[in-house]
Amino acid sequence: MVMKSTNSRVTATGLYLSAFSLFFCYAFFATSMYNDALPPRFELVVLAVVVPLLLTKIVAFDRYSMGQWLIMLTGLVLVAWTARTAGRYVLIGVYLLVIGARQVSFEKIAKTALLVGLATFILIFISAYVDLIPNLRYLRAGTYRNSFGIQYPTDFAAHVLYLLLTYAAVKKGRFQWFDWLINLFAAWFVWHYCDARLDTVLIAILLVLLAVYWLIQKGIKPALWVSWLSVGAMAIGAALSLGLSYFYSPKIKWLEELNHLLSARLRLGRTAFDRYDLHWFGQVIETTGWGGTLGFKQFTGKLVTKEYFFIDSAYLSVLLSFGLLVALALLVGYTWFAWREVRRRDYLLPLLIAVTAISCIIDQHLLDISYNIFVLALLADTESFRLPESG
Repeated sequence: MVMKSTNSRVTATGLYLSAFSLFFCYAFFATSMYNDALPPRFELVVLAVVVPLLLTKIVAFDRYSMGQWLIMLTGLVLVAWTARTAGRYVLIGVYLLVIGARQVSFEKIAKTALLVGLATFILIFISAYVDLIPNLRYLRAGTYRNSFGIQYPTDFAAHVLYLLLTYAAVKKGRFQWFDWLINLFAAWFVWHYCDARLDTVLIAILLVLLAVYWLIQKGIKPALWVSWLSVGAMAIGAALSLGLSYFYSPKIKWLEELNHLLSARLRLGRTAFDRYDLHWFGQVIETTGWGGTLGFKQFTGKLVTKEYFFIDSAYLSVLLSFGLLVALALLVGYTWFAWREVRRRDYLLPLLIAVTAISCIIDQHLLDISYNIFVLALLADTESFRLPESG
C-alpha cells in the first residue's frame, strides 16, 4: 500500500509538472516578440492539452469530500464564466493549476519554473541579440530602454525580478556570497540597460527581506515581526493601489508628485475607474500600450491609433478585468496562506509574496504564471520551507 501510494504521488506530480511546464513555457514565450509568430488564440490550443492533464491529476489522484468537490466545481463554473466575460480564457488554466497543485511540492514547482524559465529567458535574449526577433529600444529622457526580445523593457525587468524570486525559493533563502552578487548584478543590469527604476528598487527590497530571513534563521526574534507584517502585504498593497488611483487628482499636489514618480500610473488608474464600472464577473478591458510591434510603432509615431491607455496596477487590472469575485478570492487566499505559513514556521514564502505584493502596485503580473508562480503555492505542499522548532 505504501509503495502504491508513493508511485501514485510521483505519477500525480509528474502529470502536474508536465502540464505546468507546457503552460509556463507558452505563457513566457507569449510575453516575447515570438508572440507575433503564434497564430491567433493559440492559448486555446495550449489549454486543450494542459486542461486534460490537470483534470486527470485532480480526478484520478486527489481525494476530496463531496463538499470539497462541489466547491471546486462551483469555482470552476464561476471562473469559466468570468473568463468568457473577460475574454481571457487563460484564467481557466490558472485556476486548474492552483487547484491541481494540491499535494505537489512547491519546491519542485519552483525548480521546474526556474529551469524552464531560465532556458526560455536565455533563448529569447540570444534571439534578440542575433536579430532573430527585434530588441525594441525605447528612448526616454535621452536614455534608451532595451526590451531584449520581450515586448516591453519593464516586462523584461519584471521577468528578471520574478526569476530572482523563484531562485530565492529554490535556494530556500540560504544565499551565499555569489547569490548576493547575482542579484546585485541583475539590479544594475535592469537599471542600466532598461532604465527600469521601480523594478531595481524591488530587487533591493528582495535583498533586504532575504537579509531579514537570515536574521530569523539566526534566531533574532525582532525579525519575526517582519514576517508577521508580510501577512497583510497583499491587502495593504491592494488598498494603496486602488485607493490612491481612485482618489487621484492633479489638483492634489502630493498625489500629482507621486503620480509623476510612478510614471503616471495613478492618472491612468483614475482613468480606468472613470471608463469602467465594477462587475462581479469582470468585463473586456480595451487597452492601448507601447509594448510589442504595434505598440512600438505607436510609440515612435509610425502608427497613430488610439491614445495610450494601460493599467499597470495588477490589483486594478484584476478587479476590473476579472471582477469582484476573483479579486476578493485572491486577496483572501493570499492573506490566509501567508498567515498559515508563518504559524507553521515558514517565514520565507510570505516574505517573497510580500515582494510580489509591492510589485503588483506597479506591474500587472498577479495572475500571469510566466512571472508569478507564487499563486500556485496556495494549495501546494510547502512543508520543506518550514524551519525546525529549534531553528
